[in-house]
Amino acid sequence: MTLNHVFLADQQARLIPATIWTNTEKVSNLPTAFSLKFNVPNPFNPSTTIVYEMPQQAHITLIVCNLLGQEVIRLVDQVQAPGHYRVVWHGRNGQGQAVASGVYVYRLTSSTGFTDTRRMTLLK
Repeated sequence: MTLNHVFLADQQARLIPATIWTNTEKVSNLPTAFSLKFNVPNPFNPSTTIVYEMPQQAHITLIVCNLLGQEVIRLVDQVQAPGHYRVVWHGRNGQGQAVASGVYVYRLTSSTGFTDTRRMTLLK
């Protein structure tokens, strides 16, 4: 973003002097690699947060499966820009029904070929 002109005014619409300065140092907090973090909290009840990072635009799929490998819910299924993401799972399946206590896995897959899987435990 570039900001060239700023006009500040007080409550009576009188101009307030302002100085614009620039910092030419560029700081990027974009990730340098795909990463799937451990969910927090784990074990959890009633919800947990899953965090992942992407260094480039890609189609992302984040699903939760039971230990038989059956999909419980698809949390993300879309193209996303590079960045840091967090998704909250409330322990419900794709139909909105609460799932049973137990161990579940969550898998992040990108169109670039990255795949990672982690375990989480729901305690009721």
